[in-house]
Amino acid sequence: MDQSLMEQMGVGRSKQRRTIPLQPRMAWATPILFLLPTFAFLIVFTYLPAGVSLVLGFYHYHLLGVNTTFGGLTDFKEALSYSIFWQAVRNTFLYAAYMIPATVVGAVLIAALIHEKSRYFAMLRTFVLLPYITPVIATSIAWLWMFNPQYGILNAVLHWLHLPESQWLLSPRMAMPSIAIYSLWHGLGFDVIIVLSAMANVPTQVLEAAAIDGATSWTRFVRVILPLLSPTLFFLVIVTTIGTLQAFSQIFALTSTPSSAVGGPENSTLTLILLIYQTAFSYFHLSYAAAMALLLVIIILGLTLIQNWLSKRWVFYQ
Repeated sequence: MDQSLMEQMGVGRSKQRRTIPLQPRMAWATPILFLLPTFAFLIVFTYLPAGVSLVLGFYHYHLLGVNTTFGGLTDFKEALSYSIFWQAVRNTFLYAAYMIPATVVGAVLIAALIHEKSRYFAMLRTFVLLPYITPVIATSIAWLWMFNPQYGILNAVLHWLHLPESQWLLSPRMAMPSIAIYSLWHGLGFDVIIVLSAMANVPTQVLEAAAIDGATSWTRFVRVILPLLSPTLFFLVIVTTIGTLQAFSQIFALTSTPSSAVGGPENSTLTLILLIYQTAFSYFHLSYAAAMALLLVIIILGLTLIQNWLSKRWVFYQ
């Protein structure tokens, strides 16, 4: 009995020794197996095109051409000396100047108005988020009708209020603000949800202590809540900056009308990403477009670094 028991215990120990080395392998294999589709998608549709675009910017390559030669920095120099390129850069920064402050301020104000939990909280949150989950092209068609100077609802409201009507997308002065209005309506819900989540994590003890000290609601919001929300607001500034500098769908959909070319009127809405698109897929100058795309990456990287440096003065982490 004792010998058989010892044999069983020995067998058990041998089995245990054989299975221990397999456990780390299985622990690594399972997550890698699940991550392979994501890695494959990123490599094929993100990293590989980015690498090809980076290399292509240093060559003279036309899609309809035959010869491909090394050009060095020639395409970059031509882009920097191209007047339309600088106009597109100005339009891009103008669109960002409209969107960044309006997005951050609007998200904070709306979140402050609806952050109180009540029976209407879920409904209000749904209405705020609803435009964000709608397709850009479908809603752009509806807004094209709203922006129509003859029978659009926006001019009808201005006429009812006895205010001067606008040409909206047909005016070089009002075209970019009109696109910013649509973009703000479409994307603000995401930012509101982010701010609401941050407000929910504000410690109630801090607010109660401020109230006991005699701080009013406005003082608590400005002196307590906003500093605690500064990391979230910094995140929104970074995300909005990158998103506006890369905005394409809404500008393309709202400006590609029979009465106006893409980026019109008079190139007043021609952003850098639209210029890259036209250069690559309308004129087939892929290397020239790749060079401008790399310049856009440098601009985005530079702005992100500047914002990160400035954030040290106003972002407070708990």
